[in-house]
Amino acid sequence: MDAETFNALYPVRTPVRVFPNTREDPPRIARTRTPAVQVQHGLAVVHVDGIRCAFDTRYVDTLPDNCPVEAAS
Repeated sequence: MDAETFNALYPVRTPVRVFPNTREDPPRIARTRTPAVQVQHGLAVVHVDGIRCAFDTRYVDTLPDNCPVEAAS
């Protein structure tokens, strides 16, 4: 999904499940803290609370608004 579509569907502060290392590792539940942006080769990425790296939107699982999130560290 490109950044424009992701942003139209999921505003900043959307709860998400991300996998900071691999999908075999435990996920983190957080909120998006930036809009998604297009980077090289059409890749769309988004930043989430409490984690420094950006995540490929293809590997971000969006969650319902009422989902409890982890405290930002």
